[in-house]
Amino acid sequence: MTDSKNTLSLVSPSTVSLLSMHIFFFVLAFIVLTIVVSFLVTKRVDKKIEAGFTPQGHFTPVKGGVIHWAKQGDGPALVLVHGLAGNTLNFNALTKRLAQQYTVYSIDRPGSGFSKRERDTSASFEKQSEMIVAWMDNIHLEKAFFVGHSMGGGISLRLALDAPEKITGVTLLCPLTAPLTGGAGPLSMLYIPNEGLRKFIAKSVATPYRMKVGKKHMAQIFAPEPVPTDFATKGGGALALHSECFFHSSSDTVAAQKSLYKQVRQYGDISCPVGILYGEKDAILDPKSQMPPVTTAIQLVLSKTLPGAGHMIPITQPDACMAFINETNKLVSLEA
Repeated sequence: MTDSKNTLSLVSPSTVSLLSMHIFFFVLAFIVLTIVVSFLVTKRVDKKIEAGFTPQGHFTPVKGGVIHWAKQGDGPALVLVHGLAGNTLNFNALTKRLAQQYTVYSIDRPGSGFSKRERDTSASFEKQSEMIVAWMDNIHLEKAFFVGHSMGGGISLRLALDAPEKITGVTLLCPLTAPLTGGAGPLSMLYIPNEGLRKFIAKSVATPYRMKVGKKHMAQIFAPEPVPTDFATKGGGALALHSECFFHSSSDTVAAQKSLYKQVRQYGDISCPVGILYGEKDAILDPKSQMPPVTTAIQLVLSKTLPGAGHMIPITQPDACMAFINETNKLVSLEA
């Protein structure tokens, strides 16, 4: 015991201080190196994604950004609006079916896919609605049916409130209709209120982290249904790894809550027919909290749940989605 005490007494305060300083600088150097490597990895992944995906549609400038969109089919006009961190490719399977009966317009929402949103442009549902209406005006699309998935559903409802003369009817697929009181599974990580921090994370650690947990998160988003083997490529899933997608999706997530608190009280003013289809086992949004704000407020409404289905029904249940879209659109003839 005496020897131990003597040994400790030989370590001077200056030696302890020097050792602590060395540890501090080692930890600091490790953090800096990690951040630098993360920036480089993110830049490399961004370039790889840009080389692997080529826009197949058209680009239409609007105030606040540019809308990328594609058109196929023949018949009544129908616009598809994707969800959070999504893009037009998410609707590939559904678009092929709908194009047999409709002229289908698939759009990348502002800041998503190949569309652009200027950094000083709001991500609010009101602003996104305004930009989509401007896109319709610019391409001379007078009126259309709308189909919105997840967050795209909430924005489609905003459009029905803001521009009723342009909306024939709205079909909602697992929509975000009301403010969230809890998390949205792995998508909750996108809630970053500070814009500066959001930009820093997007350009550094977000991509390496999502590459590590990507398969697990996708499985949670699709649950209980399996993730299609070609979702990353043909379904556009890999586009979500781009740093710009992370930044704008985070902006969407932060803005959504404020927008929904406002619009959820206005649903009674929607005059067009609305259909709402949910996967019974949706693990991202709860049908029990997201369906009633629509079904109790809108007069001409149709609602249904798909047994055993999850959140990504436009991809996993395209036939059921198409049948429900047609069923909802038939309600137009029942309008007063």
